[in-house]
Amino acid sequence: MKNCGDCGLCCKLMGVSALDKPAGKWCRQFSKTSGCAIYETRPGDCRIFNCLWLLTEALDDSWKPSVAGFVLHSEQGGARLVVECDAARPHDWRREPYEATLRRWAAAPGQEVLVFAGQRGVRLGPKDAPVRRV
Repeated sequence: MKNCGDCGLCCKLMGVSALDKPAGKWCRQFSKTSGCAIYETRPGDCRIFNCLWLLTEALDDSWKPSVAGFVLHSEQGGARLVVECDAARPHDWRREPYEATLRRWAAAPGQEVLVFAGQRGVRLGPKDAPVRRV
């Protein structure tokens, strides 16, 4: 069974309104040595977050967010895959095996793949299209 260990990249990349924590800034509750200081009482935003590396056995350790440089999560019942890139490593998703795999997933019927670095992103497809967060 996988565990976060010292990763915590979601604690940097994801915004948490209940903690007034903006996206792209480290959560003050997270420490690399001890993890989340409020894990047992963490807010709902944190509880419902679905790190796909943790949840998907087919993704090996090379897909662990702290290794890959991005966090994968899904929306719309899995029809949309979102790649949240660390601003310090915004192009890491282009390294292999990541880009080829993400593009293969984007080509699957009914699947959308969005890659974000902050507010700006790209929808992967035959012709990539720029997207912005709303």
